[in-house]
Amino acid sequence: MANIDRLVNVSIELGTTAIAGQSFSDLLILGKHSVATGRVMVVTDADQVLDLGIPTTDPIYAAVSAAFSQSSHISRVHIGKIKASEYSVIVPNADGKTFKVNLAWIDDKGEAQAGVAEHVFATSESASATELLNKIKALNAPVTASSAGETITIKPTGEADIAITVSKDLTLKATYTETVTEALSACARENNDWYGLAITSRVEDDVLQAAAYAEANQKLFGTASNSTAVINSAVDTDIASKLLQNSYFRSFAMYSHKADTQYPEVALMSYCFTFYPGAETWANKKLSGVAFSPLTETQYIAAKKKNVTTFERFNGSFSITQGGKVAGGEWIDIIRFRDWLKQEVQINVTSVLINTYGKVPYTDPGIELIGTAIRKALDLGVVRGGIAPVELNEDNKEIPSYVITLPRSSGISDNTKAQRVLEDVKFSARLAGAIHLANIKGNLAYSL
Repeated sequence: MANIDRLVNVSIELGTTAIAGQSFSDLLILGKHSVATGRVMVVTDADQVLDLGIPTTDPIYAAVSAAFSQSSHISRVHIGKIKASEYSVIVPNADGKTFKVNLAWIDDKGEAQAGVAEHVFATSESASATELLNKIKALNAPVTASSAGETITIKPTGEADIAITVSKDLTLKATYTETVTEALSACARENNDWYGLAITSRVEDDVLQAAAYAEANQKLFGTASNSTAVINSAVDTDIASKLLQNSYFRSFAMYSHKADTQYPEVALMSYCFTFYPGAETWANKKLSGVAFSPLTETQYIAAKKKNVTTFERFNGSFSITQGGKVAGGEWIDIIRFRDWLKQEVQINVTSVLINTYGKVPYTDPGIELIGTAIRKALDLGVVRGGIAPVELNEDNKEIPSYVITLPRSSGISDNTKAQRVLEDVKFSARLAGAIHLANIKGNLAYSL
């Protein structure tokens, strides 16, 4: 049979390549645990943390609970792991008890492996770490194991990542030497689908490392402190002052007198991340599951000067956040909206470059294709509430939402065209902003 291609040869190129973007509503909580291999776990409710073996007394559970306790909250939370350098299993007196050490690991082929070292002690048998030690070695897990007295020491070999849990009569202790920076880098290599960042630690060096990481990696970091130095204007050595002094525009601090056990910054991120970037403000927000802090006006002013967000009680009837700025002084919502808009412009323009049939010509119509892609992102920014809509001035003349400037092909040098790089594309947009308070003046008289 003759091939119809001899008469009509049709070739159809697909211009439908989708470009994945980063979510601006996903949150990672970094903490210490040993219940699972891998650097990042994803949970969709707080009970799943308990199911993993993390107790209610663990800071990870407290932080995840804060995220899911809000009236409107994000749908999932990423849990990042700081990896332990070694584990100690303490074997107590064991009169007729059964001891178990559960190990899990990823083998050289990338496959999950697991094993249980178990020893049942006779009623009259005294406890010995030797029996358990031998059975741990028999698992052939990527660890070295040794014992001294009643303590078994287990160390991952090389870069091996293991999970370890023990039966209730054993005591498990972990030693950590990995820094926050190292842990966050490892988490991002495995799963970088998160934008918000919180850590369970309140140690100043850990907080400063997380803030520096967020600044260098386009994340948004939140922390909290219960130090009264934060709400003392005479002190400039507290964590909030140090974040401010470093002009961090991707980190925000909250004051909470319960910060050692509660995570108001996680609660605030979880609530605000339910809004599209540009549609929210981080001030005047009601939070659930965290305590408000009773501050004097002097303490509030001190916090405000350090760009610290507070959660306070008003009129004895409602509690809301005050502040809503990053340490560097910009509003948190503006930083998040800027990050979103940057990505949206990048995705739209890239889509034009790779999905336009044949090529984007270096002509006025080709340049306009780039302009249209930018305009599409800015229009969505108006819809989302980050960019102000078209408005009228005092003379009833329109004030545009944004202005895009595109060069004419005729004004571009031959050398620039030969490099196939389009330059001098600019836009300026009016931020919609937000109203946090209102100053109202009134007058009462017998006549107007």
